[in-house]
Amino acid sequence: MKAYHRLIFISIMCLIFFKGHSQTGNTVGVTELTTEVSDGYTFFSPFSGTKAYLIDNCGKLINSWDRGTRPGLSAYLLENGLMLRTYKTPVEGPFTSASNAGGLELVDWNNNTLWKYEIDTPETLSHHDAVMLPTGNILVLTWELVYRDELIELGRDPDEIAVENFMWSERIIELEPLGPDSAEIVWEWRIKDHYIQDFDSTKTGYGVIKDHPELFNINLPDLNSSNSNASRDWNHFNAIDYNPKLDQVLISVRNSNEIWILDHSTTTEEAASHRGGRYNKGGDILYRWGNPFAYGTLEYDDQQFFGQHGAHWVTTEGNYTDQILIFNNGNRRPPAEYSSVEILSPPEDSAGFYSFTPGNGYGPVTAEVLYGNQTDQAFYSPYLSNAQILYNGNILINEGSSGFFFEINNEKDIVWSYEVPLWGDFPVSQGDNVIQNAVFRVYKYPADYPAFQGKDLTPGETIERNSPPCSLTVSNSEVKHNQVSVRYISEINQLVFS
Repeated sequence: MKAYHRLIFISIMCLIFFKGHSQTGNTVGVTELTTEVSDGYTFFSPFSGTKAYLIDNCGKLINSWDRGTRPGLSAYLLENGLMLRTYKTPVEGPFTSASNAGGLELVDWNNNTLWKYEIDTPETLSHHDAVMLPTGNILVLTWELVYRDELIELGRDPDEIAVENFMWSERIIELEPLGPDSAEIVWEWRIKDHYIQDFDSTKTGYGVIKDHPELFNINLPDLNSSNSNASRDWNHFNAIDYNPKLDQVLISVRNSNEIWILDHSTTTEEAASHRGGRYNKGGDILYRWGNPFAYGTLEYDDQQFFGQHGAHWVTTEGNYTDQILIFNNGNRRPPAEYSSVEILSPPEDSAGFYSFTPGNGYGPVTAEVLYGNQTDQAFYSPYLSNAQILYNGNILINEGSSGFFFEINNEKDIVWSYEVPLWGDFPVSQGDNVIQNAVFRVYKYPADYPAFQGKDLTPGETIERNSPPCSLTVSNSEVKHNQVSVRYISEINQLVFS
């Protein structure tokens, strides 16, 4: 234990010494502001705090929500003016992850709880993310325990089962909110219904993965994951999104470095099978991309995603409408770790199915990189993070591990940047060093977003103390991304919260 605390202390000291900022101006809050910034308000809910914030382009507070619980992990502003938020319940049990949730809530502008529901039992826990459907129902990521006997029957190699003799199996549920604190499950999907294995011909799901890319190999070797719970948490879903035009669900599967698309038009019974629904594939995977090695196609070196986060369909009008945006964190990316923001357009065949070519897998061959490389746009956020294409074509990028987000224009110049001025829930002053200011996701909403109708948007003070007056500049100053500081923050978070 002494060595553990010594490591944390050394990490913090290195962080304080090395953490870099822009060379002039603010050290926290708004560190870059130009006339090319998009008009709107930025929303975020820090990983280690209990509050959510809405700020203007000067970093002045428009609204805040003090919830008394840490996020678990996502929070959004809905068009109806409510905040959909996941939150952490006081879990004591088998789920030992920094990504635990347990609770969901809908909160109004004035911080009143209109609905809350907890998915927290000894064998089931919600985690990471949730998304509201046009019907008002909510899709939620959950874990459920699957024990040794069932795992062996499903074809898992007994020698590869974790010492706890269970795994955290992924389950997606659709909730219909009822009353102020209850809900009904109206649809569900389970990964354990879609395994394949070539380990034991006498067990369930025996087959060859390369002939069935619509399934997941329960004995997938070497997940190449830095997640400390990978022996139990094989998939680690960290994002969910919904496409109402297609009635499809998008999942980010961190531990196999992929995104998946599932058919939501199925019944629960069909979702547990391989037939039914609009695409007549039941709950099997309609499309997957990022790591063809995971489904037996191509080689390990063809991996494209590395611990990705924040996958979602783009809804803003423009060049990338209906394509999939991903923050590719770059964990263990060869030859050097760096992050990138990438856009993907899944190809379809003439019948409207996602194209698959035996021997080559699902297309396209590569995604389009919108920002991030090893040289002039180098930055690295090993955990958390997301990106968002804004109404004017700018891109908001959340370097989540270090609590730093920035907006770029079409020329990939930084036109606005912000360093979260918090140490947990406590504001800091200009010149102070900050840690524990990581952010899972950041969103920017245009000034005419329906949620703001009838709301008082008068700016208050900045979150940080002693901030100078806000002013626009025409030119961009270089904003430093200090990879040393990002690494130390991620290691501290992993040590303390994993």
